Amino acid sequence: MKASSAARLRASSADSRPGDLTSDHGDVHSGDEARDNSSSSKRDETHGQESEPEHQLGTGDNGQSHNLNGLDSPLRTEAIIERFNNHPTVRMQAASTRKVYSHMFRRLAKAKNIESYTRRQLAGPKGQRLILEHIVDNIPLRSRKSSLSGIEKVWKFGLNLPWPVDTERDIGKLPRVNRRHSPPDAPVRAWYDCIQHEPNPYLKCLWLIIAQSGQRPNTVAKLRWRHVTYDEHDRPYAIIANGADEGFKTFADVAFRIPDDLADALIEVRKSLGEPSDDDPILPWTDGHGRVQQTRETTTVKIRGHWSRLGKKYGLPKLLPVDMRHWVASKCREEPRLHEQARALLMGHEQPINNMGDHYDNLDVETNLERQAERFPHGPLGMFAQPSVEVMGDIPGELISALIDYRENRIKGSAVMDLLDTWRMSAKPPISRVER
Repeated sequence: MKASSAARLRASSADSRPGDLTSDHGDVHSGDEARDNSSSSKRDETHGQESEPEHQLGTGDNGQSHNLNGLDSPLRTEAIIERFNNHPTVRMQAASTRKVYSHMFRRLAKAKNIESYTRRQLAGPKGQRLILEHIVDNIPLRSRKSSLSGIEKVWKFGLNLPWPVDTERDIGKLPRVNRRHSPPDAPVRAWYDCIQHEPNPYLKCLWLIIAQSGQRPNTVAKLRWRHVTYDEHDRPYAIIANGADEGFKTFADVAFRIPDDLADALIEVRKSLGEPSDDDPILPWTDGHGRVQQTRETTTVKIRGHWSRLGKKYGLPKLLPVDMRHWVASKCREEPRLHEQARALLMGHEQPINNMGDHYDNLDVETNLERQAERFPHGPLGMFAQPSVEVMGDIPGELISALIDYRENRIKGSAVMDLLDTWRMSAKPPISRVER
């Protein structure tokens, strides 16, 4: 929004003071509606009852007052955040999401000194003006949509006030939120080559789960041994989990086939843990010294810390777990024959339903696992694996590897032709026929 628009926002409404709002019982009205409300309140008091405020907050789950009950009580930011986090609707969201929303509201509270106002004031035009000024003055254009969304959640479930901003009316069209770019193959290849020699099975397994499936750290932390299925040879075959039951970020289901390198890492991790129960985390909480608490769920902060230490240990280029999620998504997109359902289950995405065909075309999990195995027999990282080649006669292994890469759409046909020409030119010249 331009500077002139911000100035108009600031001048659009005057400060609302407690004395300006006439209702003694918490409803914010004006004119005849306020007088009617006042008369109604007096009638209630005559019968020995008081009208309950519309935006009454009550007390927290522990029965202690948060000083948020009255419209004229002073506000405390941390009490608002606590109320927000304890709301039944909000508790269904991932802890990381609640943390981000709380941070967005804290920025507003600090910039506009929310604690100097009362709920009565924020329920009027004053609240709208403070929000709009904060968005225009302090939030970059591409971050405004997400910031408004986070503040709205805390405003409604923490302050228990109606959301006063109509984005289309008060702000206008906003650009999409910034998105990360998928990393190129080179840094991923560097990480992959080093991880093959990592002696710690825990760290190796952690990296491969994220790199082979693009799972979020929040999801990885919640995976249990009961989610692992096994084949007829008792090797890990797939990880299948219900997103709603396990409390994943978007409640999306996860079902991905386990490539051989990840299967080996899971076997080693299970051996190192002794005999974990089905309800124990696959990757339990561990400190920086390798001490493991087998039944304790790890955190996204811990996972990112382990990931960062791996990169520093080998001097690798910067690559975050979220970067691998983007990279896996790009590799899935490059494989057009991979069905959208199989792709969504692999990465833990909500399956897109754009029409009735998408609604009814809902195949079982096993079929989608077979699709993943067909298109990614060694997982998305399989493009970096060295193929096992048996050299036949004088055909060089390099040429056979190139043919395999060409079949998997990893290299162009011209590269194969160059190798064929090189091989042909290096062969012994044929014996020329002696002319009489």
